[in-house]
Amino acid sequence: MIQLPGTRPILDPADFLGLQDRIKEVPRPRKRLTELLLRTATEKPGVEEAARQALASRAWGLRFFRSPLQVLPSPDGRRAAGIRLAITRLEGVGEAARAVPTGDMEDLPCGLVLSSVGYKSRPIDPSVPFDPKLGVIPNMEGRVVDVPGLYCSGWVKRGPTGVITTTMTDSFLTSQTLLQDLEAGLLPSGPRPGYSAIKALLSSRGVRPISFSDWEKLDAEEMSRGQGAGKPREKLLDPQEMLRLLGR
Repeated sequence: MIQLPGTRPILDPADFLGLQDRIKEVPRPRKRLTELLLRTATEKPGVEEAARQALASRAWGLRFFRSPLQVLPSPDGRRAAGIRLAITRLEGVGEAARAVPTGDMEDLPCGLVLSSVGYKSRPIDPSVPFDPKLGVIPNMEGRVVDVPGLYCSGWVKRGPTGVITTTMTDSFLTSQTLLQDLEAGLLPSGPRPGYSAIKALLSSRGVRPISFSDWEKLDAEEMSRGQGAGKPREKLLDPQEMLRLLGR
């Protein structure tokens, strides 16, 4: 985005005060992104970059500590004229920090509003604790609270934040936590039934799982359909059609 042709970034240096010391503590993927934004907001661009920005016909920016409240209509009520934002502040520290409203608001004029609510996890079983407000499983470094031997990772662990590398790093950290508990003797040891037990459980519930060989059949079908359309594959979207192709 910072090098997007025909545009220039607009970032408020005040939004980045105190970040220089704080970013030393964050995971590497987030640290790199934050450092890039910090340099863009606080450092004077070089001669070449300044010339590029001077010729830009469009600008983009990031507004931090804002939460959408209401889309404001045009006088005729047919179009968007702006969006009302709640001004927020952070409460808490580290990963437990949350944005809370300050009571102040700001109206931002605009002609187009794109909704990007994101993903919110859902509970999977009554035996697994779940915070419906935050959409996460309560945990400490991946250890599910009050359920020894159960771990979580990704968005259900921290919420829908970050990019693919963030989730990868997060899964590595949860794996390290699990290994630490295993080495400390906090987890059961010895042989476990594994897949055979899962297969028997699914069978008792009348569930027929999709095997890897089944997936290979669907994969081949998608690629075959894609060739006829001049593209790598044509995705199968209907679960019932998938089952029919597998003879279910």
